Formats: sequence, C-alpha cells, structure tokens
Amino acid sequence: MKNFPIAIVTILLFACSCKTFTQISQGIKLNAVTNETPLPSGTYYIVNNNLALTPPDAMPGQNVFLKPFNRGGLQQWIVTRSGTGKNISYTLRLAGETDGLWFQPYAVKEHTPVVGSRSGNISLKIVPVPNDPAHWYIKSVRYNGDAMHSYLFSRELPMEIRFDPAEENSSKYLWQFEAVKE
Repeated sequence: MKNFPIAIVTILLFACSCKTFTQISQGIKLNAVTNETPLPSGTYYIVNNNLALTPPDAMPGQNVFLKPFNRGGLQQWIVTRSGTGKNISYTLRLAGETDGLWFQPYAVKEHTPVVGSRSGNISLKIVPVPNDPAHWYIKSVRYNGDAMHSYLFSRELPMEIRFDPAEENSSKYLWQFEAVKE
C-alpha cells in the first residue's frame, strides 16, 4: 500500500508531461488570414503544417525549404498582388532584402524552389481552397497551375517543396498566410 501514492504521483507526472509534449508538438498558434476575399498585398509568414517557407540564407540561388515555424526574419515574405478579377497573380519576395530575392519555382520541376533575381518565372496564383476558409492553394504559372506542396525527400534534410496537380484532402497542399506584425 505504501507504493500506491507513488504510483499515483508517477501517473500524474506522466499525464502532465504528455500534455506539455502535445502543446509543444502543436507548435506556434497561427493567426491565419481567411480566404473569403483575394489575399491582399502585404508581408506574411507562409505556413504548411507548422512549417514555414524558409531559405537557409538571404543569398541568391538558395533553395527554399519548409522549416519549423518560428516567426524568424527568413520566414517573412512580401506578397505582392497584381491584376484584377481572374487575372490576379502574386509574387513573393524575401522581406528585408533590398536586392530583391524573389521566390521562384526551380527550372526543373522535381527540385525545391529557390530565391533569386526577378525573372519571368515568379508569378503565382494564390487561390482559396473550396469550403476551407483557413487555407489557400499556391499555384505556379510556370507549371500551368500545378499546386505547391510539401515533399519529404529525405528525413536527414529539411522538408522540400514541389509543384504537382493538387490532391484533394491532402494537407501537404494547404497553405496559411499570417500577416507579419510591424
């Protein structure tokens, strides 16, 4: 009977640690912009499953990966909308860079995107996911509307990004935008 209180304390400690682990594993709470109207121009974090678009460094030619969302400087993107109606398109530029490091799909479809100088490959369509006000599809004009998604190439490397036809009910295609607070 003397061990009974110790067992209860052990169970309670285990339960508390599980709750804390669950809270940590859920990551940072995202204040996502809803997709009820077209996404306005602004500075955003672009997030998929608690991972944010992040180049390893602010230099031309760097690949863009998905890394744990921490609201860091390399996770801030200036989203610029142009056009009207069905002709709305967007560009993404790494915030804080006077040289202009633009997000662009890699020339070979099976490679993760890069940041580089402004070229003809940077236009994107950002469209609402039907019946899901918290998520958006990001589609490449270069790849005829294929949607951006997370892609696990290797467990030893950061999560990569690819463009393919969107799969319904797959969270890897669902993006959220959180406005950066100035």
